Amino acid sequence: MIMAVSAMESVRVVKSATCGRSLVFTSKFARGQCILEELPYAYTLHDDKRGLYCDFCLTKCSTLKKCTRCNDVSYCNKSCQRGDWARCHKQDCKTLKRIHPLPYSHVVQLLSHIIHKQKRSPPCTQDDEDCFPTTVDQLESHHEKLSDTRRKDFETLLFSLKYYEDDVLPEPSTLLKMFGATICNYFSIMDNDLIGIAVGIYLRASMLNHSCDPNCAWVSDGRKLRIRTIKDVKEGEECTITYVDIMDPTKKRQADLKERYQFTCKCVKCIEEINADEGLGEDLRGRLNKSWEQIQDLLELQDILC
Repeated sequence: MIMAVSAMESVRVVKSATCGRSLVFTSKFARGQCILEELPYAYTLHDDKRGLYCDFCLTKCSTLKKCTRCNDVSYCNKSCQRGDWARCHKQDCKTLKRIHPLPYSHVVQLLSHIIHKQKRSPPCTQDDEDCFPTTVDQLESHHEKLSDTRRKDFETLLFSLKYYEDDVLPEPSTLLKMFGATICNYFSIMDNDLIGIAVGIYLRASMLNHSCDPNCAWVSDGRKLRIRTIKDVKEGEECTITYVDIMDPTKKRQADLKERYQFTCKCVKCIEEINADEGLGEDLRGRLNKSWEQIQDLLELQDILC
């Protein structure tokens, strides 16, 4: 049986000049080992999954009961209803009733949940780069590099947040950084059929850097996120996952990473594939030039014969 290992025992945070913070293994692990388990700091169902999955435990259920106040969220039992009330729905309920439907509602709700959680539990002021983050504020945001499209999305979200929140919001600059951190670090939460049903922020898992040839993979188990090794790994080796579909062509992977995460991947797989593509291009140009010369020779021969 594959056993899970505590994140504190299996990995540690390190800082590098090129990749920022990352996680490395504290010892060697065999393929298939679960090296990290984590519940989300904040999460919310996709809009089109409401009424199909429990808003608290994210279980698919045919006998869900809607909240009788807002008629928007659903639960599989009373325990989940109480859990979600304490988590976020106490703030959400009256707002959802007042302004439903809300554009970008799942993203607005996710940001709202982050804001309220930070108000209830003020984050540690010590930003120790060798420790796991304790709040979204400590995650990489790349907010200063957001594209024009992303900034327009933020303006729309900010407008919606002002209607969604009764309390005074943080400064726009703080919200922009929070938005950037959310975009860069959220995980898609999957059901058993690998269908994306929700989005969540996992603070520890957010320390995992990307590789197109990763040694770890993440899987969803309801709300819980698990990170497992997919290769045998050594002590001190960096833990990596893929942020994109590694079956996509190199150029698409590079473009997707640049758009959402604001970096150009320089992993071994990308470098080898780019070099191979460039080599193929030179070879193809050489063969085309040779073919064109042969065609010209044939045309000249045809002129002579005619």
